Amino acid sequence: MNNFSGNIPDQLSNLTNLEKLDLSGNHLSGEIPPSLSRLHFLSWFSVADNNLQGSIPTGGQFDTFPISSFERNRGLCGAVLHHPCSPQPNSLHPSAPDKSRKKKIIIGLIIGICFGVGFTLTMLTLWILSKRRILPRGDSDKVDIETISFNSNSGISTEFVNDVSLVIVFPNNTDDIKNLTITEILKATDNFNQANIIGCGGFGLVYRATLENGTKLAVKKLSGDMGLMEREFKAEVEALSTAQHKNLVSLQGYCVHDGCRLLMYSYMENGSLDYWLHEKPDGAAQLDWPTRLRIARGASYGLAYMHQVCEPHIVHRDIKSSNILLDDKFEAHVADFGLSRLILPYHTHVTTELVGTLGYIPPEYGQAWIATLRGDMYSFGVVMLELLTGKRPMELFKPKMSRELVVWVQQMRNEGKQDEVFDPLLRGKGFEEEMRQLLDVACMCVNQNHLKRPTITEVVNWLQNIGANGQPPKLD
Repeated sequence: MNNFSGNIPDQLSNLTNLEKLDLSGNHLSGEIPPSLSRLHFLSWFSVADNNLQGSIPTGGQFDTFPISSFERNRGLCGAVLHHPCSPQPNSLHPSAPDKSRKKKIIIGLIIGICFGVGFTLTMLTLWILSKRRILPRGDSDKVDIETISFNSNSGISTEFVNDVSLVIVFPNNTDDIKNLTITEILKATDNFNQANIIGCGGFGLVYRATLENGTKLAVKKLSGDMGLMEREFKAEVEALSTAQHKNLVSLQGYCVHDGCRLLMYSYMENGSLDYWLHEKPDGAAQLDWPTRLRIARGASYGLAYMHQVCEPHIVHRDIKSSNILLDDKFEAHVADFGLSRLILPYHTHVTTELVGTLGYIPPEYGQAWIATLRGDMYSFGVVMLELLTGKRPMELFKPKMSRELVVWVQQMRNEGKQDEVFDPLLRGKGFEEEMRQLLDVACMCVNQNHLKRPTITEVVNWLQNIGANGQPPKLD
């Protein structure tokens, strides 16, 4: 309580990076400025116990705040309080409510007519598309309903049609996979034969697909709960069609076939970082220090593009070594955007379920279920510790203090044994100073206080300076 009084200043909406705003227990009056809904990073908001009135803003983060954020005010109303705002009567024109009601009825009829016409046009369009192929040069000829591709500079369509066998191939891809049919995908995966499985996740399996011309693709076949599968499918297509960068996995196309959702990616010859560090026999031994540092840098470039460059920015929410894929030159590509969230006015980074993977989940996710860019930084810090130590982030069968990688590394540093955390395969090769520098960066990223973690821009700069004259900052 600060004994604030008067109206909430509209200028607060200019603090675009504001994460918390607690104005509870004051003497504020007037309305909540609708402009506050533009604070897309706002994860905590409360104006309880004031004298506010009027409509609670909608959209953005305001659709996620609980009832307790607005309780005990003079006259707030809105959907969140289950108390709709009544229209104000017009004292000069007593019949205004009736006129308003008639107006709404007329508008409703117009909307209904427009919806009917729109639906008819949509069905007609789908029927036409089912009979014709849209070729890259703009010509048309008849084709089976299985195939359709787009070559347009107007952007990538992310509309989803249920139960129609369409293969949508993005216009920025090579001629090798243009006009790809579902039949060709089934043939390329040997009808999704188990022998072609190259990965798995919470929403389905990933298969190797080899086309007739020799081109390889990775095809993710989503399965499981229909609601979750649809959400994963849309999230990944939206995120990957928005983000195009050499250190992000490239989504080549997507498909809806018999209720099944397929996502097609560029094939990464060397699989995941997790496979090389923890699964492949002698895999870690083949990852020398220069290679591991290059992987960390490449992953940071991809993450920096997501966080800072692409519009809208993207929170990945599941950064881990199995989601960092390696091409034939061991260049890193950040993958698997199924849990990602675009930071848009109509999207929220506040989630209703705990997401992520054990060992990589930031501590604040379990407390407030808030997915943020700083949360991604914690997970990336864990990946850097994996590269340095060769250990998994969580090993359940070890003693308690050495079970969690982050806890064990911090304990060893506190005891002055930081060099003992390094992978024995890396020791004695003359790179100890560079490894200490990366360890400093990683430990800053896994700080328990998310406000003290660096941004990805800072991390990129520090990683670029490792081995050069400049050095990353030391921990306090």
